[in-house]
Amino acid sequence: MKVTEQSTAPADALERKLVHHCTPTLAAIKPANLFTCRSAFSPAARLDPSRPTAAALRGDELSSALRVCRAKLAPHGVRIEVLARRASGALVYVYRPTLLTRCIQEERVAAFLRAEGYDPASLSACIEKLHRRICGTDLQSQMTGRCSFPHEIGFFLGYPYEDVVGFIENEGENYLCSGCWKVYARERDAQSCFCCYKNCTAEYERLFGEGVPIECLAAVDEDFPAIEAFRAAG
Repeated sequence: MKVTEQSTAPADALERKLVHHCTPTLAAIKPANLFTCRSAFSPAARLDPSRPTAAALRGDELSSALRVCRAKLAPHGVRIEVLARRASGALVYVYRPTLLTRCIQEERVAAFLRAEGYDPASLSACIEKLHRRICGTDLQSQMTGRCSFPHEIGFFLGYPYEDVVGFIENEGENYLCSGCWKVYARERDAQSCFCCYKNCTAEYERLFGEGVPIECLAAVDEDFPAIEAFRAAG
């Protein structure tokens, strides 16, 4: 029994992270989420080693946990990639290929991405290029001391076109409000969206805490009206 508990602990920790950070993707109301899975050797992990939803994992533990979680979620249309490995931990990208492809092939988004050297016709090629761009900005961050991301990453997280472009043009300033992202247009719609994500996450964390397996939480049809199901009351 002890061996089983030890062997499943890393996967359990990663599953808690996925539910905490990626519920909108699991629920198919957002195409993708991104979070940092802290390294067991990072300064932040040593300062706070006890938080269950932010449990740090060693590199070998993360690799093992990823295999387990990928096997559970792939049949339900959810993919997991590590976009970068940093001193602070691994940058984990969770996405639904069907929803994400739809987003990056939207006319204005596709035109923007093509101008940046992406091929929106190939999701795998786009994600590979995004990986290279992130690694490039990581190197730049090390040299300048300022953390940055490729600006187009917002499109790979399902952010509205106007907000991604607004962020770029305003250099992250002059936004109307901020939540999951900085908003430059349609503020009320964005606030409603943020509230929807928050409600959905709270409900999924409750269900997961009661023992509902993560694969069941991800087992929704991508046409399921989850936005209506988790919309804020009033």
